[in-house]
Amino acid sequence: MHRWALAPLCSAFIAVSCGDGGGSASAPTPSKGQVSATAAPAKTDARWRFRPSLEQSLPPGAVAEPVLELSEPRQIRALVLAAVLRPNAEHVEIERYSFEQNPDGESLRLLQDGEAMLRLRPGGTRHPELAEIRRRLAAPRVVLTRPVGLDVAEPGDLIERVSTALATMQDTAKDPRARVEAAATAVRGIDDALLLEHDAMGELAALIVPMPASTAVTRDSERRATLLVAADGRSMQLGAQRKSDGWVLVSMSPPRAAPKGD
Repeated sequence: MHRWALAPLCSAFIAVSCGDGGGSASAPTPSKGQVSATAAPAKTDARWRFRPSLEQSLPPGAVAEPVLELSEPRQIRALVLAAVLRPNAEHVEIERYSFEQNPDGESLRLLQDGEAMLRLRPGGTRHPELAEIRRRLAAPRVVLTRPVGLDVAEPGDLIERVSTALATMQDTAKDPRARVEAAATAVRGIDDALLLEHDAMGELAALIVPMPASTAVTRDSERRATLLVAADGRSMQLGAQRKSDGWVLVSMSPPRAAPKGD
């Protein structure tokens, strides 16, 4: 059954465009089959405008935390990526939810429910539609919400923060809500080039969970740093950059055997 849910179309966190203009109007009274966005449980983070539609699309008992929202007003569609833990599932996944935007500008209709998009563990096959998502994110006249960067004092602290988040995400003894929020934190600490273009989150987790035995930090500039991490006889060079919301990992070299003495 198709479901319509009220949701505003423009997001203010990263606004590439709010689409074609027009005066605002009072929201209409929901008709049968629609659910008011205010009916969802109150959330402290108001930037996620499609959260009510996402939560209404989840299977019973699942918990989720958005990591990316894309509104495409000209195509009358919307995309949500979210960290999701389904009932009785062992692993958190980054799932895609696709919606059609009602021409009234006030509701979404679910087109495709959750599908795992990223490799969060070593191995597996790259999802064939990741390149299409990257293309849609870069298109003109879209509205994108994608928090990027973690508020840490030094670039070396970024590794510990992301490692801790990934470890919590993987820990089946942790509360489901804590696990999906940790996954969202890890995603915020990884730039799109690593997250979506290289689909490297699982490979990164394999190296830095548990926290590496050593991390050497070279400050290349005020806003850039190179991190050399070593663990289990392997080492990897990571690039970090400070953006408006904090430090984020932007590049990763292939793992290699760590030199003796690391």
